[in-house]
Parts: sequence; C-alpha cells; structure tokens
Amino acid sequence: MMKDLRLRRIITSILTIMILLSPLISINVDASAEISPQGIKYWVTNSPGIYDYKNIQFKNDKLIVGGYLIVPVTEFFDFFGRYEYEWDNDTKSVTVTDGNNTYQIYSGTCYLLENGHKIQSPAMNFIYNGKIYASLKVMADALGLKTLYEEVSDSILLTRHSFYFNANYTYEDLYWLSRIVHAEAAHESYEGKVAVANVVLNRVRHDSFPDTIYGVIFDKAGGVQFTPVAAGTIYNDPSEEAIRAAKDALNGYNNVSWCLFFFNPKLAKSFWIADTCDFYKSIGNHDFYF
Repeated sequence: MMKDLRLRRIITSILTIMILLSPLISINVDASAEISPQGIKYWVTNSPGIYDYKNIQFKNDKLIVGGYLIVPVTEFFDFFGRYEYEWDNDTKSVTVTDGNNTYQIYSGTCYLLENGHKIQSPAMNFIYNGKIYASLKVMADALGLKTLYEEVSDSILLTRHSFYFNANYTYEDLYWLSRIVHAEAAHESYEGKVAVANVVLNRVRHDSFPDTIYGVIFDKAGGVQFTPVAAGTIYNDPSEEAIRAAKDALNGYNNVSWCLFFFNPKLAKSFWIADTCDFYKSIGNHDFYF
C-alpha cells in the first residue's frame, strides 16, 4: 500500500511539473497532428475569389471557417504561375516553390512560412477531402496581393493595384457616363443604372480598355462597344435618375463587383459574352458578366 501511495505521489508530481512547463513546450507538427474538419465549424461556399476581374477557378470545395475563405493550396497557387509542390507525409505539410520563393504550409497550424518568415493566418490550415487547405488571405499576403471583402457581391477581391476609383471626376466624366447610363438603361431601375455605370468604370480601370470614360464609351476595338454609340442615342439628355446613378457610381457605389460586360438576353443578336465570360448576376433585363 505504501508503494502505491508513493507511486501516486510521484505521478502527481510529474503531472504538476508538466502543467507548469506546458506554456514553454513548443509543439511540432508531426504525423499525429493531422487535422480534418471534424471539430472545426465550416461550410461549403459559392463566394468567389476574384483577381483583377477574373474568377479564380476552383475544382474542389471552397470553405468558410470563422468568417474566412479557405481554399485548396495547390489550386490557388496554380492560378498565379508555375509552381512545384512537395508533400511531406510526416509533418503533414506542403512546400510550394517557383524556383525563387518557397512557401510552406503545415496542417494544424495558423501560419504560412514564406522563405522561412512566418505570416500569421486568420484561420487554421487543415486537410479536407485529401487536400491541404489554407486561408486565401494568408496565401494572397505571401504573394504580395491586396485583399478586400466586398459585401455586395459576397466575394474576395485580390489585386496588386489600388481598389479605389478616383472620385475627383470631371464635368466631362459625369456628362458622358450619365448619357451612356440613360441610353443603355433608361427603363431599368436605379440599381440597373448604377450597374451599367460600373461596367464602364471597371473598364476604365482595366488594362484591356481605354483609361477614360469617354474612351471606353467610344471604343471601337473589335467593333463599336455600346449600341447607343452606333444608334446615336448616346447624345440624348440623361434623366435625373441616370445622373444620380452615374454620380453615385463615380463616388464608389458598386453593385456588380468587377463585371466588364452586360447585355439583354431578350434582345441580343450575339451571345458571345455568355459563351466566353463568367456570369455574375441579373439586374432587371440585363445580365452582368466578368
């Protein structure tokens, strides 16, 4: 009995020391640290990740964990270049490299290593359906991308440039933008008018289009871009609502994310936009596309 009592005391002492020292113990990720979604609150989402007007396509599920978008590591990096991947089954980690930079992501941790430098992640990396997942934001940070959550479209926007359109517009800007809004969306709702205005502004910011509102409206690359230019209705005086919608768009109100195209499917003679672009949503009679 004395032996049992002495053994219990020894075990109690050891456990007490371990508890006191536990904050000082560093935990290494090893084979026993494999994390799966069990115990992690998550759900599959359709929220898009958009890089400079283009959807980042994912073949596997995108997840929301703690309010953050979590995506497959390899699919994210593949969108931005040619990368090589090395999986370490012992540490449950993936090493990603393009020959110049190296990124390491360990399942069960809340960080990414960029060339050995730790970047904290807002959510845990884990294995889901046989693939390692990580926060889209932490991987974007590692690649030097800016991220912004857009509530209207429930999407994550990524870019290397500024997100903000210059609101110090000129009289000429408002003059032409309100006219194209009226000509294209006179019978649409206020939201429909704002959407058309933002397609024009999105083109101004895009490298593939002219860098002024006037230039975008009268752009003839590949043919006249807007029907009212060919029909002459671009010169009609705009309604007060068209002017207000144009002003609001110029001041930053955007309800179609980074869409670059729209058309009325009931009137269209060509459906190349629907055939080649990504559908975003419909507002009134217009369908909007990335």
